[in-house]
Amino acid sequence: MYLVKNVNMTWDIGSSPGLINGPLFWQVLNVVLTLDILAAVFATAANILTVIVYRRVGYAESINISLSALAISDLGVAVTTIICVLAMLLPTVPNAPFTYEIFANLGAYPHMFFTRASALITAYISVERYLCVFLPLRVKGIFTTNRTLAAMIVIFFLTFSPIAVTLLSYPLGWSFSPEQNRTVLAVLPVDDSIILTSWYIIQVYIALFLPVSTFVTVSFSTVFLTTSLRRSQVWRDANRSTAIIGKNNGNNTASSINTRQAATNSKEKKAVKMVVAIATIFIIASIPSSGHMIAVMTIPGFTIGGRFAHSFSISGMMLLFVDTLNCGGNVIIYLFMSSRFKQATFNVLCEKSLVPHNRRRK
Repeated sequence: MYLVKNVNMTWDIGSSPGLINGPLFWQVLNVVLTLDILAAVFATAANILTVIVYRRVGYAESINISLSALAISDLGVAVTTIICVLAMLLPTVPNAPFTYEIFANLGAYPHMFFTRASALITAYISVERYLCVFLPLRVKGIFTTNRTLAAMIVIFFLTFSPIAVTLLSYPLGWSFSPEQNRTVLAVLPVDDSIILTSWYIIQVYIALFLPVSTFVTVSFSTVFLTTSLRRSQVWRDANRSTAIIGKNNGNNTASSINTRQAATNSKEKKAVKMVVAIATIFIIASIPSSGHMIAVMTIPGFTIGGRFAHSFSISGMMLLFVDTLNCGGNVIIYLFMSSRFKQATFNVLCEKSLVPHNRRRK
């Protein structure tokens, strides 16, 4: 069963559809849209669960605040993906009172803003974990819970502050539709040079500066984290040997201190490994987005209404799938690499499943 059929989608068909045309386009598009919906539903449920679990665990540790903020941003990515998929299904709705373009304000650009927020939060977490390894005695005084919360608020402000310019660049209003022979809600053209210039600057900031800077930051932090982790492992092995010698010599006090220190180090090591896994998946998921952006800038006609409009549409929908899958995949990392998160998740799910049973008993 097809989600969309061969309809007159004037918003993505140019004079020549390019590499993908005819029935092949519709077959590929339906497969991609199905994947988008499945990934979005999974990511929505996963991130809602993540927010609930971290609220249960508490925010005594700054990393829990960062991961909760990441889950909220990822939830926004999943919800806006659903909106974008609904926009693609709009041509199948007869006599719709609005046009596809209004979803630019409702889905496409909010999706991009949430994606950038998730990238910045991932970069922040990577840098924080690296400093925890590089400066273990100072970092707890730097990354306090209050400062981490303030940093998350600043990150969301930096990514969503351009939304006012976006709304001005794509104003909504009533416009006559020749296809329907009536007035529909649509995006009105803008001729204000100040707004257009501001929108161009915002595009450079959102589509170029933030992706490149976060990608570089996360990449270098991940490399440094991996290197520091290996060095610290050598140091811990040496310390473990000292503890064993102290225990054999009867020095129980030193052995007890080293045991507690080993437990703390093991906890930090697990946290670092989890962050490295999140950062690695982020780096892999960023590669298709970078390729799409390079294609838009270098290939003439790779845009809406251009020669390669079909390829552009499918590529954009595939990016939604990759972004959403990345957002939903974090919960799997938490479950496999954090025993505390796993136990809290189990408790939450058990409570949810027991509520209807208890009500029936009453």
